[in-house]
Amino acid sequence: MFSIIDLHHDYLLISKMKIPTKRKARLITELLAESDNPWRVIGITEKAFKVFPENDFDRIPRMRINRAHLVNRIETFTHLFEKIYTDPNEWWNYYYDRDKTILSTSSENMTNDLSSIIYFDRFDFFNVKDNLFKTVGFTWSYSKKKEKQFLMQLAKELNA
Repeated sequence: MFSIIDLHHDYLLISKMKIPTKRKARLITELLAESDNPWRVIGITEKAFKVFPENDFDRIPRMRINRAHLVNRIETFTHLFEKIYTDPNEWWNYYYDRDKTILSTSSENMTNDLSSIIYFDRFDFFNVKDNLFKTVGFTWSYSKKKEKQFLMQLAKELNA
């Protein structure tokens, strides 16, 4: 993993490029994939959550559950390229605060209908919330030990 200082250095290089913002956004997306857990999952929509019990809380092929960004990424990147952040921590905090995702159904993600969100920080029964559904390329991890157990416990909590 790259340090915030290294990532910031490369962000500054990308921001100086004369290519369109859309192309810069692609470059910075690749760059930020080098951070610890980009596109971190902080919640799940109710519709997406209902898919898991239907499948015995297993992640199955073609489940049609995606990560959906809560803040439009092109808006974030456009801002980062318009207001050049010279302080690495200020830059990182702005980006990190806006790079939150939730699990949603594909249709919710496509229509940006991300209502009825169950935020994980509401629940204190599992102490690894920040490391659940970690980024793996353009998808997310799912293990029976962590994510499955978390969702099963979440189901119990919500039905209580």
